[in-house]
Amino acid sequence: MKFSIQAAVIFIVALLFVASLISVYFAAKDEQTLPLVLVAGANIVAVTLLTFVITRGILRPLKIIRGVVSRIGKGDISLRMKKTGVREIGELQDAFNSMITRVERAQKMKTEFVSLAAHQLRTPLTAIKWSTTMAMEGDAGPVSKEQKELLQKAAESTDRMLRLVNDLLNVAKIEEGRYLKKLTLSRIDDIVKGMVQSYQDLAKRKRVTLLLKDVKGVIPEVVMDEEKMRLVVQNLLENALHYTRKEGKVMVRIEQNAKEIQVSIEDTGIGIPKEQEGRIFEKFFRAANAQKEEVDGSGLGLYLARNIVEAHGGKIWFKSKEGKGTTFVFSLPLTRGVEEFLNKR
Repeated sequence: MKFSIQAAVIFIVALLFVASLISVYFAAKDEQTLPLVLVAGANIVAVTLLTFVITRGILRPLKIIRGVVSRIGKGDISLRMKKTGVREIGELQDAFNSMITRVERAQKMKTEFVSLAAHQLRTPLTAIKWSTTMAMEGDAGPVSKEQKELLQKAAESTDRMLRLVNDLLNVAKIEEGRYLKKLTLSRIDDIVKGMVQSYQDLAKRKRVTLLLKDVKGVIPEVVMDEEKMRLVVQNLLENALHYTRKEGKVMVRIEQNAKEIQVSIEDTGIGIPKEQEGRIFEKFFRAANAQKEEVDGSGLGLYLARNIVEAHGGKIWFKSKEGKGTTFVFSLPLTRGVEEFLNKR
C-alpha cells in the first residue's frame, strides 16, 4: 500500500498534539495520573510509528538505491529500480530510471556511431597500408633510403591506426553483446607458445628477456574463441614488453589444477601506481606512469582482455608494485561448455 512520508509525519505530530491537549485538560482538573499515562502512551506510539516510517519508508529504499547505483557505476546500465510504497522515494526512483534510460539510449547511439566510423575508416586505412608497402618494395619505381624511412614511418602509423580501429570495433561488439562467435575446442598453451615465439624479435630489439616456463603435463582443450583469446595474450604480452626497460625480464607461465587453467605474465617493468589500480580495466584508461613511458596507446587492451576472459567464464587479475613490475593472471575453467559443445558437433 502506498503512503506518504509527509502524511505519516503529520499524523504523528497530530497524535502528540491531541495527547498534549488532553493532558492539559485533565491537569486542569487536578487529575495528574491520566494525562501522564496518555502522554507516555502517545510517545510510545509516535516513536513506534516514526521508526516504522523511517525504516520502511526511507532507510530500506535508500539501501536498495545505493546497491543499484553501485552496480550501474560499474557499467551495468540495464538495471532499473522497483518502486516502493513510499510516494516520495517512488518519485525519486522514477526520475532515476528515466535518467538511466536516457543514458542507455545515448550509450547505444555512441556504440552505433563508433562501429560505423570504425568500419568506414578501416577500408581507406587498409588501402593506405597496401599502397605504402608496395611503394617500399619498389613496385612503383626505385626508392631511396630516405624515402624508404619515411614510408616505413607511414606504414607503422597506419598499423597503429588499424589496431585502434579494430579495438574500437571489438569494443562495439562487446557492448552490443555479439562478441564470441567462433567457439572451438582448443588448447591455450598452443596459443601462448605461438604468441611468445612471435614476440621474440620485439623482445630482442628492446633487449628484454622473454621466457616461457616449461609446461608440466598435458594442458587439456577448452571451449574458446581462438582469435579473441589470442588477442588477450597479445595485449598482455605487448604491455609487458612495452613497459619493461632494457635488460628487464618477462616470464610467462601456464599452470593447471582440477578446476581451471591459469596463464600468468610477469614483468620487471614500471608497475602500476597503487592509487590507480582500481581503474586499470576501465575503457580508455592508462596509468600516469604508462603515459609518460609509452606515448602511443588507446587504453583499450586490458578492457578487451577482461571482457574476453569473463565471456569465457574465466577471471583476470593482477598484482603490481610501482617501479618493480606487474603480474597479470587469467584463468579459464576446464569444464565450462565442453559437454554442451561436444553434443552439438
